[in-house]
Amino acid sequence: MILKNFAVFEGIDGTGTTTQLNLLSRRFAESRSGSADVLHITCEPTGNEIGTLIRKALSGEIQYHEQTIARLFAADRAEHVYGMHGILEHLQNGKAVFSDRYLFSSLAYQGEKAGADLAAELNDKFPLPEYVFYFDIDPVSAMARVDQRAGKKEIYEKLDFQILVRSRYQKIMTDLQSSHSDLQVIWIDASQSVGEISDYIWSTAKNLPKL
Repeated sequence: MILKNFAVFEGIDGTGTTTQLNLLSRRFAESRSGSADVLHITCEPTGNEIGTLIRKALSGEIQYHEQTIARLFAADRAEHVYGMHGILEHLQNGKAVFSDRYLFSSLAYQGEKAGADLAAELNDKFPLPEYVFYFDIDPVSAMARVDQRAGKKEIYEKLDFQILVRSRYQKIMTDLQSSHSDLQVIWIDASQSVGEISDYIWSTAKNLPKL
């Protein structure tokens, strides 16, 4: 099932998805009065209890088996989509929803760490977005950006692993384009300037929600 007016940003670490979502929220606010009535920005992992556990695992604070992490992501996603104040609720209220990461991250990251079969099984029944903005960049450049951030790196922020994840992402996006005619994959060269990427995203996003 395709959820209209639902879009996700995907890409390896360091591609700038969070920066672009913040800019998108600002542009909606500047272009429309009452932008909160038409736009909901969210992310995965979420800020709920399950998402908090995932973030602790990603930071290295606690250690879980990779299959456990894959299942935690799926549980967090179920609450994110179907739970109170979740994605479906916002869409039903006439909003466009943009999420920083969705099931494609699990297919790429947990598909590499916990196995592609398990990742596919856990995420097979979730609805798909109408748009996927896929941020693609050379992993060396992406990790150079990550190195400039303050704070400790997360467990997956390693160059050799990001190279593998990028390869999975590219295959996932290519397969999506050929298998789902109602889902649009928008490839973004994440090496471009922040402003160029923001303008490109806005050219599509400004028309949402389609009521």
